[in-house]
Order: sequence, then C-alpha cells, then structure tokens
Amino acid sequence: MSAPPRPPLPDPSPAARDAGYEFVDAHKESFRELAASMSFVGVCTMLFAALSSVFFAGELYAGFVWAAAGMATLAALCVLTAWWMMSAGRALSALVGTRGRDVEHLMAAVAHLRRFFGLARVVIVLLAVVVVAAAGVVVWCTLVVDRGGRCFGWFG
Repeated sequence: MSAPPRPPLPDPSPAARDAGYEFVDAHKESFRELAASMSFVGVCTMLFAALSSVFFAGELYAGFVWAAAGMATLAALCVLTAWWMMSAGRALSALVGTRGRDVEHLMAAVAHLRRFFGLARVVIVLLAVVVVAAAGVVVWCTLVVDRGGRCFGWFG
C-alpha cells in the first residue's frame, strides 16, 4: 500500500537558506540519544576488537595459524565498524551541540553509517556463501561415505 502524497515543501526564504536548516530541540534530543547509543556500540565493538587481538596472539602462539588468521580478520572488521560507529556518533553529537550546520553534520553521520552498512552487506553475503559451501561439502561427503567411499581432508 502506498503512502499518501505529501504536501509540497515551501521554498525557504534566502535568509533561511543562508542560515542553514536547524532542527527543533525535540529532534535534537532524539539525535543526542542516538549519538550516545552509537558511541556506546562503537566503544563496545572496539573492546571486542581488542579481545579478538588477544585471542589472535594466543592462537598464533599455540600454532593455530588458520584460527589466528580468522581472529585477525575479525579484529580488523571490528576496528573498522567501531571507528565508523564512533565517527557517526560524534557527527550526530556535533549536530546537537552546534547551530546552523545541522544538515552538514547529519550528512557526515549518514556517510559513516553508509560505510558501516555497506561492509555489513558484504560480510552477510560472504558468510552466506561460506555456509552454503560448507553445507554442500557436508552433504557431498555424507553421500560419498554412504556409498563406501572416503571423503577428502578432515572429513575422511
């Protein structure tokens, strides 16, 4: 079902265009709460990246190279996403604390969020491909073993 048509927006006066759009205080309060949540998630993700780095070092020391490579990748992804979340939170905090530059700060936050969700999209697709490939290997090996054969690698 489509949304009802919106009334056209009034053309702002030249003075309003020069001053820039300014959100009302109720909207700024919502942005402030969102900025605090985004910063919190960013800090927690950064702490998770630090913990993943410790696990990376332990796995590398124990000789589990493939597990260490996975942990290093996880730590790098966590650092990226944490950085983008905290940057978006800072941009929204700046929106709340300044006058006359609301749209500029909002668009900076949107740019960081776009990067975050672009990376999330890629990770989800890659994980789906890995899960389908792993399921295919399990099914293939099950069929081969049922017919008296040996599967390859670890599955043999």
